[in-house]
Amino acid sequence: MSGNIPGGRIEAALQLSGGAQNRAVLESWQRCENRFGLAHDTLRRPEVMPESQTRQLRDRNGRLYHHAHDLVRTLYRKIDASGYAVFLTDNSGVILDSVAAHSLLPSFRTNGLLPGAIWSEEREGTNGIGTCIVEGRPITIHKDEHFLAQHSVLTCTAAPVFDPDGKVCSVLDVSAVRDDIKRTDCMRVRGMVADYADALERILFFDERSGDVILHLHPESRHVGTTRDAMISIAPDGTISGATSTARRILTATNASMDIADMFEMDVDELLSKFSQTEGQNQGRSSSAMALNIAGGGVLFGSLTVPERMRRKYIGRSTPVAHKVKTPARPVVDIADRDPAFRRIFDIGSRLHARDINVLMSGETGSGKEYLARHIHEASFGKSRNFVAINCAALPEGLIENELFGHAGGAFTGAARDGFGGRIREANGGTLFLDEIGDMPLAAQGRLLRVLESRMIEPLGSTKSISVDFRLICASNVDLTAAVADGRFREDLLYRIKGARLAVPPLRERSDLVDLIGRLLVGLSGDHVQCQDDVLTLLTRHRWPGNVRELINILQYASVFADDGVIERHHLPDDFHVETINDQPSARQSIAQAEGVALRAVLDDHKWHISNTAKALGIGRNTLYRRMARLGIEKT
Repeated sequence: MSGNIPGGRIEAALQLSGGAQNRAVLESWQRCENRFGLAHDTLRRPEVMPESQTRQLRDRNGRLYHHAHDLVRTLYRKIDASGYAVFLTDNSGVILDSVAAHSLLPSFRTNGLLPGAIWSEEREGTNGIGTCIVEGRPITIHKDEHFLAQHSVLTCTAAPVFDPDGKVCSVLDVSAVRDDIKRTDCMRVRGMVADYADALERILFFDERSGDVILHLHPESRHVGTTRDAMISIAPDGTISGATSTARRILTATNASMDIADMFEMDVDELLSKFSQTEGQNQGRSSSAMALNIAGGGVLFGSLTVPERMRRKYIGRSTPVAHKVKTPARPVVDIADRDPAFRRIFDIGSRLHARDINVLMSGETGSGKEYLARHIHEASFGKSRNFVAINCAALPEGLIENELFGHAGGAFTGAARDGFGGRIREANGGTLFLDEIGDMPLAAQGRLLRVLESRMIEPLGSTKSISVDFRLICASNVDLTAAVADGRFREDLLYRIKGARLAVPPLRERSDLVDLIGRLLVGLSGDHVQCQDDVLTLLTRHRWPGNVRELINILQYASVFADDGVIERHHLPDDFHVETINDQPSARQSIAQAEGVALRAVLDDHKWHISNTAKALGIGRNTLYRRMARLGIEKT
């Protein structure tokens, strides 16, 4: 390196832990000086794209931006207390999205960390984002390790996100503008950022290769189907069409070609047939992973995710599968609720459920997910078929498998003499509703996945498989994508249950609250109790953290004391008044609600044709999708 770089700075930059980090910084500094012609004392304003150009770039990266949105915010919540901010970039280092505490925004903006800013090495020298893109691995650039002196106030930890072709398509970066951060403080953050980048890579992989067979691999069978496994996508002609970064390391180690037959000495049809046979033999056991001999020596364990269009051909040939339940003519079933968003979720859910497409509902506790699920079931079956609801959070971990899958007589101490069929068998021919599925233990998740794939169930302590056929609705009040990243939820199960995701609005965002109060009072007391006008005002101002469940409790309480048939303010619980006085809906929430109503009206005018709606609004399709997601509006 040239002598125009003070020796003290370069020496400080190289006092690092690990030879790889030393090499990465040294080589980056050499690129900055020799290739890019930068000087360490360069002072200049950050290059930031105009907002319109940044929006266009987000649209071009719509799939990435859509999938990363919630994940970036979940990561931020985990590190917020440490004064960090989280950034998402494209493959050239342009920041697409950011999350930071409002009080810290000025300092991040002053240092050029804001949407539209370009953080390539060529532009900003050695830095977390740009150097991560070059290195293709997680890296921390701490203070004086930055080539440009003006960035020495920053500590940046970044991890790459790879596309199925093995190229860096994005970077997740966590940065701080603090004097007290030491390099050792970054170890925990670095591991967390790497985990979330890996989770985003897997989500994008599933999305982009959904039409191909996906092979999950790991040296240990117990890790197949978890976030630790490697994934390879296989095209119909048997060629490897994509691989996760972990899988690419396996491919390199095995010297495999891009043909699956060269890797395992079997073509794609033979692989699918082997998987089908393994599924039939392993129903109900601890693992359905199959052993695969690698050409040239060695064994890996694997399982397959097979597109629906191919499942009928291969899956279930070696074991009998229950005949599909014929759906009766759809009954004329409606819900009394008048809120447009709530009614639309009911309509979409009913259409999907009638076609046996799994539905995953998200929403706050008490917002009416089970109520919707029950009415969606009745829209398909009326009341002639079983609707079996299970709250996964309410069952002890040691009992949930028995509750779901049942047991044979005498299977364990205390088991029923004649056995127990299990709740899934109760749902045979009808609908199984799994509430709070995010709280289901991992072991039960594995067994549930096998039941969903094979439609066969094996009770605990039994070796006999029983065919079942049911339709599935799941619900969760937690971010299942974040649960996958944390290793608390199986990724393959998430993609199996998420045929469609419906976001149930919280009670405070519903437009039919007054009408709902009236209907609930009729159900509680007939037509004998009503609310005074000022009480209705209080109820409509309340934020309802407990949603409909809380509202019912309040109305039940108040009805007891409304002797003359009119609920007055003093009939409400004492703590209710305090909560409502200081907790009015914010202007932002009111604006968001109005925006949602207006957007739904435009969508209705264009019969929910996304392209025509986007054109009418003067925005791109991806922008419209993101706006719909932010406002909880699901497309038909």
